[in-house]
Amino acid sequence: MPQNTSPTPDQPSRWVISKFGPPSVLQWDVFDPLPVPSHGELLIRIIVGGIAQADTFQRFGAFPDPGLKSPGFTPGYDFGGKVEKLGPDVTGFEVGDLVLSLCMIGAYATHIVLPAADAIKLQADDDIVKAAALPLDYMSAFGMLKRTEAKVGPGSSILVGSASGGVGTALALIVKAFDLDITMYGLCSPGKFDYVKSLGMTPIDRHAPNIPALVRDLNGGKGVDVSFDAAGSKASLDFSLEATEGSAGQVIAIGGLSLLAPDGSGVIDTGDFDVFAYVAQHPNMAFFGISPHYFRAQRDLFNSDFHAVLDKVRSGKLDPVLGKVWRLEQAVPVNEALASGVGLKGKMAFLVDAELAAAHGL
Repeated sequence: MPQNTSPTPDQPSRWVISKFGPPSVLQWDVFDPLPVPSHGELLIRIIVGGIAQADTFQRFGAFPDPGLKSPGFTPGYDFGGKVEKLGPDVTGFEVGDLVLSLCMIGAYATHIVLPAADAIKLQADDDIVKAAALPLDYMSAFGMLKRTEAKVGPGSSILVGSASGGVGTALALIVKAFDLDITMYGLCSPGKFDYVKSLGMTPIDRHAPNIPALVRDLNGGKGVDVSFDAAGSKASLDFSLEATEGSAGQVIAIGGLSLLAPDGSGVIDTGDFDVFAYVAQHPNMAFFGISPHYFRAQRDLFNSDFHAVLDKVRSGKLDPVLGKVWRLEQAVPVNEALASGVGLKGKMAFLVDAELAAAHGL
């Protein structure tokens, strides 16, 4: 077996959420034995494992999925890897194929078993590191622009929350790669202004006292057509809506970053505020989640859109940004970094394959 970057580099293993809580609840577990794919399944050796804020919500039991309400599972939303074994009745794949998946859980590991229907096959010459950035961040961005209630067409203007993060970065690069002619304003801390500018967005201090007024000053006296809210607080949803243009303005809620405790130990007490109910009662607001609204509900459309995005990578028009890569053994400090958010830009990932990690200086 190829060496990996885990605490047990010559053994197939995974990180497990032993109980809900801070990053320290992640425990390393050796597969004994390695799982065997059943009917319609693949055993895949993970080469690149995605890292996302969704991992933190999974870690403290606040992820909005009824199947993740008890600890004992492996986090990790997406990955790129190589097929090692086919289960019975699997067609369309061969051992050695490079694949990607939006698995939702399981990517903090050296290996994973999942339905073949959830795997997307790559070409042998595709860059697995760049391609592995696509399933969650770049497809979320594409879905936000093309597959939501938002009316984002040529000449539109948008306000992007958490603009320097993985999805914010992806959204800006998707706009450029597909020549969408959209004016973009991005909320971020002043220390990330230069980075956000480099993406083609006009940065706005996320702590500014009157963000809607700043948006209008920058946008010719008008509000934006659509705000993408990543914070999920009442205050952020309200100012996101106020920053849009009149009754036609729309807010697409895409996250709940404001709910995270600063130390990454859990969610803060929001009292009686229910973000889902709040969004549901506003005709100009809607949620977008890539798994329930896109990958699961519209699989054929998702796959078609994915290949359109992948074609932009292959042609060189889209160059996914990997802000930081880590060894798999660093899952605890990774989750500490997710909690602080300091210095994080673009997509983050584990380089699980030891040879690949060494080529990237890890």
